[in-house]
Amino acid sequence: MMKITTLKAAPHLFEATISLIERSFEYEKPHSFKEDFAPLVDESNFANCFIMVDENEEVVAHIGVCERKILGFNIAMLGGIAVDEARRGEGFFQELMQDVLAEKRSDVAFFILWSDQEKLYKKYGFYLCGTQIEIPETVQEKNFRLTKLKDLNLEERKQLHHIYEKSFGSLYTTVERRPSDWQLLTKITSADLYLEEDQGKIISYFFMNKGMDLSGVIFEYGTLNNIKDLISMMSAYGKVWLGSNFINTEDMQYQFFLSPGDKRMFGDFVSKFTNDKIGIHDMNIMKQEVYFNFNDELLSLETEDFLRGILGPGVFEEIEPDIKALFISGMVSV
Repeated sequence: MMKITTLKAAPHLFEATISLIERSFEYEKPHSFKEDFAPLVDESNFANCFIMVDENEEVVAHIGVCERKILGFNIAMLGGIAVDEARRGEGFFQELMQDVLAEKRSDVAFFILWSDQEKLYKKYGFYLCGTQIEIPETVQEKNFRLTKLKDLNLEERKQLHHIYEKSFGSLYTTVERRPSDWQLLTKITSADLYLEEDQGKIISYFFMNKGMDLSGVIFEYGTLNNIKDLISMMSAYGKVWLGSNFINTEDMQYQFFLSPGDKRMFGDFVSKFTNDKIGIHDMNIMKQEVYFNFNDELLSLETEDFLRGILGPGVFEEIEPDIKALFISGMVSV
């Protein structure tokens, strides 16, 4: 008989859970899920690491939830989604997924996850959306200093936090980050940090590399100077992921899977995100349709088209100039 519990209730199953995740994702040494996704599986988040165990206390499945805030709204990022290969096809994933979504739905504006299984997650109300633009690596002079976040002193972390707030956190609609969150991010030791300094002060930074999926990718950055100049300089080190088209390019990708959470909360988020240009009137989950007010008209779209219309790719041109793209840093994505 299967039981759903959490790592907080069963911390002795932590290593078995990590082993299951790494087998499912075909992790290869020296990569470590504990390092790459520390905020998700840190002991402080054990209450949000949901596991299914059998009568012998073997871990059969896991779904982790990392709760954060965007524009003041609670959101839930799902990660470490894994099912024991020998037990697949027995309905355990469906049971655990439905349980987690039901547990969190009334508390969050929306759910986000990252995967290549579009057909699978669409059954649970997740849709590919969000704009991601890739700038290819270039050949030019390199002037940034390589380090790790854990090696910065308190004053340097304060400088980094200030740049994050003034740059990355200002360019995009993104996850709110308190000064205390930087301490947890120091556990992601697989991420490289590059710094540009002037008279002993950090003026620009970027994070690059993290596990297998983000190798050679720059996924968070900030500067006290011009963002286009920073993008140009960063591209000497690897591919750069953007959420807005700061440099003209047609190379746009989907960024994540998103599913609305609590209807009222999601509607409030959409209103705030679009500066009150769009207001959700109703959402029909069964028909996968959204009814919304725009320019004093009541309109309707399929949920997938609506989400892409506000989050991209292909943002409604009537609202595009007035919104800041939703973009999730690889330092917090799970």
